[in-house]
This record gives sequence, C-alpha cells and structure tokens, in this order.
Amino acid sequence: MQETGLEAELFFINNYQSIDLFKGGLLDDARLFGDGYDFQVSLANKFWLAEVKGLRGTSGGIRLTENEFKKATEYKDDYVLSIVANLGDIPNFRVIVNPVKKLK
Repeated sequence: MQETGLEAELFFINNYQSIDLFKGGLLDDARLFGDGYDFQVSLANKFWLAEVKGLRGTSGGIRLTENEFKKATEYKDDYVLSIVANLGDIPNFRVIVNPVKKLK
C-alpha cells in the first residue's frame, strides 16, 4: 500500500499541471508535515490542499486517515482528493473537490 501511495504521489508531482484546477499553480510538498494533506497548490487567487491516493487498477477502495478527514471537513471546497488510478498501466487522475461532502 505504501509503494502504491508513493508511486501515486510521484505521478502527481510530475503531472499535477494536467489537472484543470491546478493549471499554472505552484506545488508545495507538505507530506512530511503531517497536516492531513500531501500538497498545497497555490494559484494567483486560490489555494488547494491536495491529498493523493493511488489505485493499482481502474477501481478499488481508498481511505482517509482521521487527520485527512478532519482537514477535508475543515477546508471543504479548498480540499481536493486526487486519486491516481490505473498505476499498473496508464495512470489517470480522478479529482474530487470537497470529498467529505461527495463521498460516503
């Protein structure tokens, strides 16, 4: 699981600009801070907190830690769950803004 997560994070670092929400943004790595998200993407008039999860295939389950859930609840529409799916073949992004509101 950690290997998949790291692979997803590296894919995100190298490809986050391909996500419309993050185009033109500057990436700050927050993984070592334990703040409940992996990256902050800063744009001229907006910032996003991005938590990255990886899936080896095209479907599967993901889980948020208690800290990730708290930050997602606190930051709502500024918090983005970025799922990198299909890591075993051709990776692609699934982006969910305000995941606590949109997911069960």
